[in-house]
Amino acid sequence: MLRAMKYQSIISRHLSQSFPSWSARNQRQYFTVPAIWRTTLFNSGSLTAQLIAISNGDFSVEVLWQGWRKLSQQESLSLGYPKNQNVAWCRDVALKVKGEAWVYARTCVPKETLTGNECQLKNLGNKPLGAYLFQHPQMHRGKMSAYRVANNKLSLSWARRSVFYLKNKPILVTEAFTQPMPTK
Repeated sequence: MLRAMKYQSIISRHLSQSFPSWSARNQRQYFTVPAIWRTTLFNSGSLTAQLIAISNGDFSVEVLWQGWRKLSQQESLSLGYPKNQNVAWCRDVALKVKGEAWVYARTCVPKETLTGNECQLKNLGNKPLGAYLFQHPQMHRGKMSAYRVANNKLSLSWARRSVFYLKNKPILVTEAFTQPMPTK
């Protein structure tokens, strides 16, 4: 377990230094985001449901990495962790439409969240997290933050981050997009 934590997440490794700093000074407000990206970044509905709809059912989740990992300082702060508590169950995935990665996502689940029914979050495999979250009767979502991503190997353009709460237990979700979601 500890040996695996020494390495960067798959997503961070590909993005290297180009991944956005999630500090407040780099956060983008709705009106400063290009119109074509606004719906994608600020839609509070299920991204999984949107991807399934536009894929005509040809949607898949590829697990790139999962396990216990030391969190970045920004991830710890987002989850409200004290400084000495910075390890969580993390999962990096590619969300694919017709075999093409549209979204790269990273989920960080604190140990305290993995109690009761939520312990199954460690065993999602290739099942989408969104399907679980948006069917949970006691789920609410915190504020979303959007950021422009610098040029990178994965062709990601924009990213968003938010904390979901299940029975007031936090889960940090970061989603980085290769393209905007189609509008109707």
